[in-house]
Amino acid sequence: MTNHMKYSLLTGDNIGGIGWNLSNALGNLGCSIIRCSNLFTELAGKCAEYKPDALVFFVTSESEELFSFVDKMVSEYPNMKIFVLSYVKSFQMRRRFEAAGITNFFLMPDLLSEICKYIVIDLLPADEQHLMLDIMSYLGSKGISTLNSGFITMCIAMKLCILEPGLIKKITLRLYPCIAEELGSTPESVDQRLRRFSKSLNNNGVRFKQYNGKYPVSNSRMIKLALEEFNELYHSYTE
Repeated sequence: MTNHMKYSLLTGDNIGGIGWNLSNALGNLGCSIIRCSNLFTELAGKCAEYKPDALVFFVTSESEELFSFVDKMVSEYPNMKIFVLSYVKSFQMRRRFEAAGITNFFLMPDLLSEICKYIVIDLLPADEQHLMLDIMSYLGSKGISTLNSGFITMCIAMKLCILEPGLIKKITLRLYPCIAEELGSTPESVDQRLRRFSKSLNNNGVRFKQYNGKYPVSNSRMIKLALEEFNELYHSYTE
């Protein structure tokens, strides 16, 4: 029932290492990262070498070189997602990108946490996108950042338990292996990441409404409490 979520992303670097910060954050969200400079010739070379699932690059000026690079990427890699982070506010440029089929356009400076969230959501299978966006929004509403290293592990735990409610009763035997399969990880690593996530919630004062006991809570209790709160907010998944 699980999908492998280990998408490969080629990310260009930019002013002040913003590209590297972004790639670190996307790595935390379970993506496999290939780093490169933001020079179009180098990005094109790495795309040819690695055939990534997605390309993330920065635009700092409008030029014919930019448009020819974009046209080349779109025609040579029709299945590769392209995400543009632009420091140039240009309606004409955006229209040309859209005409080429590129709709993932971020006007900088934007929050890295928001950019990461929408990149990860856009890479997912269409039938999972709404659910994962709702889970991410729920965790975000509790003050939990997408940049938290356990964020994506918790999201996948909640998603799997919503899609197959019986998993919550068998977290070690069934749930951890399912999460590990999606993240290209091990059940032991999943267990540790969720423990650290629970500790970080406690350290940041995150609390669950229906629980007045001791924190940090166990992994199974944390997932159950989060699911109870989530299902109160998003009824459509339990109907």
